[in-house]
Amino acid sequence: MYIFAVNLSGDIKGLLVDIAAALIAIPVIVVTYELWNDKSHKALNENVYRYAENEMGRAMLEIKAQMEMLLEGYCVYFDAGDVVLEDSGQGNYILRMKDEAKILYDEDGTPYQRKYQVEYDGGFEADEPDIEEFDIGTVFSIITDVQYLGYQICDVQFEGAIHRLDELIKNSFIMERMDDEENSVIIHLLEALSMLHSFVEQHRQDLFLRTDIEVQGFAWDLLKHRNVISGVVGLYRLYYREKDEGSEKLVYEQALDEKVMMDAEENNLVSVYIVNPDYYTIFGDLINEVLSSIRDWRRTNAGSVVIDFDSAQIRRL
Repeated sequence: MYIFAVNLSGDIKGLLVDIAAALIAIPVIVVTYELWNDKSHKALNENVYRYAENEMGRAMLEIKAQMEMLLEGYCVYFDAGDVVLEDSGQGNYILRMKDEAKILYDEDGTPYQRKYQVEYDGGFEADEPDIEEFDIGTVFSIITDVQYLGYQICDVQFEGAIHRLDELIKNSFIMERMDDEENSVIIHLLEALSMLHSFVEQHRQDLFLRTDIEVQGFAWDLLKHRNVISGVVGLYRLYYREKDEGSEKLVYEQALDEKVMMDAEENNLVSVYIVNPDYYTIFGDLINEVLSSIRDWRRTNAGSVVIDFDSAQIRRL
């Protein structure tokens, strides 16, 4: 139109040139806007993608903590090498915490542990095992030996973690920003965790067996309780307590955990339990499936670094 218009004269020439200019300018403006808009949203989409990955990573941190309890038993409350277990005979053991692992307080009342101080050089080095890298044989071997406190197993359940995963999956804002590999891992994890939950619920009465083993060093307190229609709800706290052998005087105490329980069997809170040998294989397989999913997630683009907003820390999955 422009080429045709320049060969004319008068008002018609001006009109056609203006129309031609508009027809050229409008597409250029639209294309330029789309390119700029795409560039502007690329950074936003990248941030949203990272947020979605981190939310899934936080859910997996919660699940990993539950798997650590199932594989480490009452040792889950301590770092590797923090404690020693002395055999006093006849199935009785004395748990002793090393001095380097005990919580001390400075002049301002701030807690610290010597093993984390730069100037401390006591040769106290022990790496935490990475449970996600355990193969099925290792998991089976651990299940046959692990010991729990009644405090730990009285409320073993995975409904909270399953609900959180399910809510994330239903969130299209998050799921649409995951790639196919990540979505596949998430679905597999939800399936594996649901199977483990169903198994535990079905065999809750005989999955864990109480033993005659006694471990000295654990104690509990009831902080608060309230009667409700369905029973008694209590806030319980688990401690490591160390007493003088001669006078039985309390010489050291460290809080290990705190949680709310319904109708807790208080007489068995520090009793020792083991996994029923009849369920070694299937229980180990189900735990391994959950660990396998977390391991697969670490190999996706999401990686293994998670920002845990609850603890205000950057943590490794």
